[in-house]
Amino acid sequence: MEVRTLKRKWARAYWIFLWGIVLLGFLGATLPDGVKLLALAALVLCGAGMILSILKLRCPYCGKGAPRAPAFLPGSGKIQYCSVCGKPFVYDDEI
Repeated sequence: MEVRTLKRKWARAYWIFLWGIVLLGFLGATLPDGVKLLALAALVLCGAGMILSILKLRCPYCGKGAPRAPAFLPGSGKIQYCSVCGKPFVYDDEI
């Protein structure tokens, strides 16, 4: 049986965009008014990137489920399963 995998780069992108949203949220409150528009645009881009990474991390078998917190590094020891079809999420660097 063929094992379908998720790409680790999208799991890493998820965490990078999440931290970008958090940092830009805090930074946006302290910036002067002239730069806030730039911070808001970067915040919107990070939000769009996070949504894209969530869509790319769907279950490769059924296409509906997604990992709760995607693993940033290989070998975390936690195996997550799809809530819809019950198949494990396997990343491309774990094979």
